[in-house]
Amino acid sequence: MEHQAKLQYDASLLREALFGFWWRAITGRLLLALVVCIASFAYFWANGDRSWIVGAFGALLLFSVGMIVAVYFVHSANMNRKLKDMGTPEAIFTASETSFSVVSGAGSSTIPWSSITDVWKLERCWLLLFSKAQFITVPLADVPEEMRAFILQRISAAGGKVDG
Repeated sequence: MEHQAKLQYDASLLREALFGFWWRAITGRLLLALVVCIASFAYFWANGDRSWIVGAFGALLLFSVGMIVAVYFVHSANMNRKLKDMGTPEAIFTASETSFSVVSGAGSSTIPWSSITDVWKLERCWLLLFSKAQFITVPLADVPEEMRAFILQRISAAGGKVDG
């Protein structure tokens, strides 16, 4: 069985996808580590400690915040470049039993379902993750319910995790 949908992309959808990815990537252990670092820095600073430990916490804090901001802007630039490379902001998404294909003005790819490690469900789109830093955005407005269920079933059957 094969399903096909014509996906339409726009800047607001991609901003939602980017923010959803960024937020989920920084929450959890990274956010907890950042809070511990901030609390430690504030504790030492408030108690008048100006030793190398305070400097180390301060440097770690600056580096961490810089990395969090950089992740957002790197992915933003990458998304904008890919959108521009597409020409017309649309793609044909074809889902079969063993793989899915994406064809756009930027090129085409056929990818086995086993390459998808996670599906992150957002309000208007899904993020199909290949790794912690690579994903494809699937706008839901263009994907019929039957095709959505098929995609999730194929990803789950191949060992991918589906949130929600």
